[in-house]
Amino acid sequence: MKKTLLVVILAFTAACATSSQDAVISIFPKVNSSNIGESIPLYISVEDSRSSGVIGTYGNSDQNENDQDIERSLEDSRSTNQSNQYNSGSQIYTSQDLARTIGVALVDSFSRMGFQITDKDSPSVVHLHVFLEELNYEVDSGTIKTDVETKSRVRVEAIDKGYNRTFSNSEQRAVPFSANADSNNSQLSNTLNTTIQRIIDDTDLINALKK
Repeated sequence: MKKTLLVVILAFTAACATSSQDAVISIFPKVNSSNIGESIPLYISVEDSRSSGVIGTYGNSDQNENDQDIERSLEDSRSTNQSNQYNSGSQIYTSQDLARTIGVALVDSFSRMGFQITDKDSPSVVHLHVFLEELNYEVDSGTIKTDVETKSRVRVEAIDKGYNRTFSNSEQRAVPFSANADSNNSQLSNTLNTTIQRIIDDTDLINALKK
């Protein structure tokens, strides 16, 4: 009975490793309402400047071999919202517009802090320019557990205010047996959320915006 159970578990794990994951990433920074922004007009723009839409690989696949295939499939997945299958392994990407996801979180946060958010850039408005430079997933699979490391890096500029800083974060988790969609979503979300939280909590940034 034990041998049969082991075979079933291994078969299930192998089956899971043949399909790519369209990650669902949530960002909800914690912000206390205040008037620290003093109603200063603020325009926030966000760019996804990553070199690839592939976040990482789990299972026994060759990431480099399939990156281009997944890049071509991203546009299709945004319109169909269907899972794509890849014979050679499990890639992680997201059909979300991450720039928009980050932008919504930042707009809400700085609005709560008392800044006057505007959708028009002009010389009289402070421009906060944000670049998502990295969101990465790496896995080291073992028999008993899987070690997963996620990384994020975001660069923030307010050129007219002399501000330019990069915020990064990494998180390591040990997952029993193999990684799964829920644990991957949770870890990626937490890693990126922590990075965005550091931006919001940066007193140097707040002071620069108020110059």
